[in-house]
Amino acid sequence: MRGVEPGPSPENAEVPRDFATGPAVRLSAALVCVLTFLAYIHTLRFQFVHDDRGQIIGNPALRSWHAIPAYFTSQVWAGVAPSALGNDYRPLFLLWLRVNAALFRIHPAGWHLATLAAHVAATYFVFLLACKVFQNWPAAMFCGLVFGLHPVHIEGVAWISGAPEPLLAALLIPAYLCWVRFRENGGELWRGASLGLYALAMLMKETAVVLPLILFASQWLDFPRPLNPPPGGPARKSLRILTVLLPFLVLTAGYLAARTVVLQGFSHPAAQVNWLTVVLTWPSLLMFYLKLLAWPVGLSPFYGLKFVSHPTLWNAVLPTLLLLLVSLGLWRWAKVSRAVALAIPWLVFPLLPVLNIQVFGNGNFAHNRYLYVPSIGFAMLVADALRRIRYGKPVLGGVPSLQAAACLGLALVMGVAIPVEDRYYANDTAFYGFAYTHDLDKDPVIGVDYANSLAEQGDFGRAAAIYGEVIHAHPDAWNAYFNVGYMYYQMGRLDLAGRYLSRAAAGDPANAGAVFYLGLTNLKLSRLDEAEASLRRALVLAPTKPTYHFALGMVLKLKGDSAGALAEFSKELELHPWQQAAAQQVADIQKQMMRK
Repeated sequence: MRGVEPGPSPENAEVPRDFATGPAVRLSAALVCVLTFLAYIHTLRFQFVHDDRGQIIGNPALRSWHAIPAYFTSQVWAGVAPSALGNDYRPLFLLWLRVNAALFRIHPAGWHLATLAAHVAATYFVFLLACKVFQNWPAAMFCGLVFGLHPVHIEGVAWISGAPEPLLAALLIPAYLCWVRFRENGGELWRGASLGLYALAMLMKETAVVLPLILFASQWLDFPRPLNPPPGGPARKSLRILTVLLPFLVLTAGYLAARTVVLQGFSHPAAQVNWLTVVLTWPSLLMFYLKLLAWPVGLSPFYGLKFVSHPTLWNAVLPTLLLLLVSLGLWRWAKVSRAVALAIPWLVFPLLPVLNIQVFGNGNFAHNRYLYVPSIGFAMLVADALRRIRYGKPVLGGVPSLQAAACLGLALVMGVAIPVEDRYYANDTAFYGFAYTHDLDKDPVIGVDYANSLAEQGDFGRAAAIYGEVIHAHPDAWNAYFNVGYMYYQMGRLDLAGRYLSRAAAGDPANAGAVFYLGLTNLKLSRLDEAEASLRRALVLAPTKPTYHFALGMVLKLKGDSAGALAEFSKELELHPWQQAAAQQVADIQKQMMRK
């Protein structure tokens, strides 16, 4: 697969190894980073969105430094759902969130700045990677601009919970570059640095395990230099490369073993589908990803792609044929360009982990953020194509004018597309509104989240309409009944609140929140017996929830059961010592008892 570079030309000629320290290279690196930062600077006004609320605002594991050891012994959502099984082991990402929580608390601008800084850092490392691959600063600049400004990165940059993607790239690329430096100059320090960064990358996100594959492919292409002694054939060469990469393989095995122990299994499928269905889905999924890389228009947080269980011409045959054509084209391109041959592993291998679509569930296995690392390879392909444009007078240090114009035009188009395509990450209402209006199936979870965000903003009329649409389309969406009932409770429309909360509690008997607020509704309507029954049932479902014992204590106090009320207020205070209202009620009842 190793090919021959195009013949010498002013914009494609080899340059000295130390060219990366030249002024043109430093200036182009600065330009790439500044333009990337400016393209996303408006995201500093964005709020916490979607998973941010649970993963950041409502995550008890981010409130204390003492929680850090648990990051390494649990799945990423353990702080919110301790008993749930998960597929994500990302202790370093949790540590990143803890540091941000200490620095910025609940001010989203700081969190967005940190995420943007991670993306700029990743873009800079992509530039350095391109410098090594192309040994040509214009091509490196093209690559950096395409990567930094590609709209498909919006989910990983404008959304705080998407930060694992740029953080992973900011560790994975330096790990690769340190390995290249080790292969060039020797020195155990560089190999140790590569292994250390690789370990950190795996602890940031599991996709990092593809690095040994990328290193193998690079060494197979004799990059940065052939192995010594030269191998005799493919089998011997493969064995020699695997021997050189043995420390990475051992580290990978150790990580996978630890991950399996922590997650109580290698993975936990979210959808019960057979592997034939999974394989049949791959062609359409991969073509969908290629389309997003080549034409990132109409981006969405949810795409709703479905499993392909019954292959047809459109969902299986044509995507497979197109994939074969793309593969053939890349193979022929790689025959004449070593840079393309080196780019392909960066494009292909990072997609392998997300092909295990069973863990995502039907309709939830395609997301823009999964293309963050693969787009490194795509950016190199685009840079190689741009550097082959050799028409026009030399400008900008010998770059042909048409080549420069094509690069600037592409950068301008992508830079303008970013604020157009990322608007749905500005706040929850924009996010869920966009997702709901573009969802043909009207997913009840998305619909309820959209209505909740409208209710939080005080737009109760539109919220009620969306709740109604969800209930009409999904009569058994009990969470919708609960949320609309809670909204009416907050509004003081107690009859409506009681009606919807009763439906929610009957349809989903395990919903402690619905039962609890039904009890509070009956309390406000002076239906004390019904209130007591509901609150006692809520306590059976959630015996340690804040305010649950307090509410039952208030009901018992109104019914004249001072002893029972005192017991409930005392229990509330025992479970939640900061509850000053409970402490005051305990003091008042004790005083009354002393007077008697």
